Amino acid sequence: MASRTPLFERHRAAGARFIEFGGWEMPLQYSGIVDEHLTVRQAVGLFDVSHMGKIFVEGSTAHAFLDRFSANDVPTSSGKARYTHLLREDGTILDDVIVTCLASDRFLLVCNAGPRVVVWSWLKTHGTADVVLTDRTTERLCLALQGPRAPGLLQRFTSIDLSRVKPFAGVTIDFVPPAPWGARPRAVPPEIEGWGKSDSGESAIPSARDPSVATGRASFLVTRTGYTGEAGFELFPTSAEGSWVWESLLKSGADLGIKPIGLGARDTLRLEKGYLLSGQDFDGHQTPLEVNCAWVVKWGRPFIGREALEAQRARGDYRRLVGVRMDDRGIPRPGHRVLSCGVDAGHVTSGTMSPSLRVGIALASVDRGHASPETSLQIDVRGTQHAARVVPLPFL
Repeated sequence: MASRTPLFERHRAAGARFIEFGGWEMPLQYSGIVDEHLTVRQAVGLFDVSHMGKIFVEGSTAHAFLDRFSANDVPTSSGKARYTHLLREDGTILDDVIVTCLASDRFLLVCNAGPRVVVWSWLKTHGTADVVLTDRTTERLCLALQGPRAPGLLQRFTSIDLSRVKPFAGVTIDFVPPAPWGARPRAVPPEIEGWGKSDSGESAIPSARDPSVATGRASFLVTRTGYTGEAGFELFPTSAEGSWVWESLLKSGADLGIKPIGLGARDTLRLEKGYLLSGQDFDGHQTPLEVNCAWVVKWGRPFIGREALEAQRARGDYRRLVGVRMDDRGIPRPGHRVLSCGVDAGHVTSGTMSPSLRVGIALASVDRGHASPETSLQIDVRGTQHAARVVPLPFL
């Protein structure tokens, strides 16, 4: 049976249609994918993405441990986050993740729902005695508040100046719903401000405190990483606080046009920005070079998979992941064949009708000879070839 987040009943009461995704029963849509998509682009939307894995890595050698598996540098400064790929020895991607440094010896790794068990097993298998791994996926929610009005809405709840939280950074905030739901926000007490002391023996994120909900206040980590291309934050309240935080944001944001958003719109939003979807744009057989992520790889340091990637880069014979824009009314879908003058050139990994651009767009894995911008291609849509061309990413 699929897992459910603590907000499942909230979603059902709001009229959500559900889909099984990564072993979880998640809301696909509420009012409709296009409506929800445009709400995020123009106003503000709230996603429940608590199915994402939340693994804590702690210990004196935690940084070196994570850095060994990561194509990108793992950050060393508290509050810094980074997108990276966890690699196998052959350079293939185990998963794409975001690592946030909570302290010099404490990190939060957010991975995808589907590969979470594999990522957890991989880390445990390679773990050492001085690295402590804790999977808190079910203990912590992840709520994504996204859209141009998202920062202003969250600012209503906290005394922390959110304009100082730059992209790919995080901070612990005080969360107090504005009147009439709670007192005015006030500064986070010194004992929980920032990330705490490394030798405190306590988690970098405050533990669950049921009275925090009863008294109308809480404190938890927020990060600014995003997956929609819009301004916004990811909130990590406890499971006990999650429903209260969800409802507080929806109530306070009514005047800003906030709506709950499902995974359907999340997919179209990320595709317009050219962001990858685990299990679809890569499935464990591709390297960062094959999915347009050479920029992730920091070559001047040792990491698992480096030799394989260097050899692949030297050969240059790998397929490329490119953006494809339709030149007619065809809508590309995952698995559709990509052709060049009738000859197979690759396949679509992600595709949709862009709600913002009103044209078909896709990510496609193609032979290197067909990867240059403005290359003419055809997409086979149910047996009919539709004209398309390679374009730079992002689409929007």
